[in-house]
Amino acid sequence: MRDTGTGMSEETKRHLFEPFFTTKPPGVGTGLGLSVVQGIIRAHGGRIDVESELGRGTCFLIDLPRVPPLGAEDNSSGALRAVAPHKR
Repeated sequence: MRDTGTGMSEETKRHLFEPFFTTKPPGVGTGLGLSVVQGIIRAHGGRIDVESELGRGTCFLIDLPRVPPLGAEDNSSGALRAVAPHKR
């Protein structure tokens, strides 16, 4: 995802994925959004990176695997199984 906004400083980029980090004034938002996004992406075996330059905008690069990594845990207490696609 790319925008053409104001971009971020190096200091902001260093803290971007920290829980409760925000550049907004007190009382506006919680600073959890990108921390939660990063956690979800990592839980699925992926990664998120950011490229940003002041005055030029920001680009978030998200890389997710096509299939779950080997050894993925199954929390359903049943065996992992493949499911055939539904035919119409």
